[in-house]
Amino acid sequence: ALGALGTDTGGSVRIPSSLCGITGLKPTYGRVSRRGVVPLSWALDHVGPMARSAADAALILKAIAGHDPGDETSSEEPVPDYAKMLEDSRLKSLRVGVPREYFFDNVDAEVLVAVRGAISVLEELGAQVSEVSLPHIAEAPAAVNAIMLPEALAYHHRWLAERPQDYGDDVRGRLEMGLLYPAVSYIEAQRLRSLIVEEWREKVFDGVDLLAAPTTPVAAPSLEEADLEATLTLVRFTNPFNLVGLP
Repeated sequence: ALGALGTDTGGSVRIPSSLCGITGLKPTYGRVSRRGVVPLSWALDHVGPMARSAADAALILKAIAGHDPGDETSSEEPVPDYAKMLEDSRLKSLRVGVPREYFFDNVDAEVLVAVRGAISVLEELGAQVSEVSLPHIAEAPAAVNAIMLPEALAYHHRWLAERPQDYGDDVRGRLEMGLLYPAVSYIEAQRLRSLIVEEWREKVFDGVDLLAAPTTPVAAPSLEEADLEATLTLVRFTNPFNLVGLP
């Protein structure tokens, strides 16, 4: 198989791809239609490819990207030839930003070594690497929860009431957490989302083309270690990009 598709609301394409050593891409919000996807969060859900290589992921993205009038969030921007862009890419003109804060805090040593090594390779190949600050990054995970959990409950509440046996205990428990968030928290989170998008556009991406950072702060946990705490650790670096809608 060329690859697979996944949905990503907080990291569910990128995290397993990273832990398994393949390429996982969460596209820009609106790049790929979500029509037909059972939503977890309308504001945060993305659909993206999982493949053995970036080249294969580019082929899949080309096939699935594009405007869909059946999805009101679908972008009308033209779809480029991603595979050709990879072939024609020149790292000498690429501006890579490395976050000063957050993404390198409390990270396992083996992850740091791998990421710093990859950044060094980019530099050796001619990329211009510089440090950047990401405004409000530490506030992003809490905002993700304040949006995702109420939206998830809004979609599933009827079936939770009528068919609770169809939900596992862990899923039901997480959905019911949406009850803990009042409307004011949801609105404040959406306002923060708009603020971050605007400030990153003006203060971050005016000087760099992309960010280089770890996908997860830890290596793959064992099955015995894969509890809720491990899950929360794994999404720490991925869910801010669901909030801002960036890859």
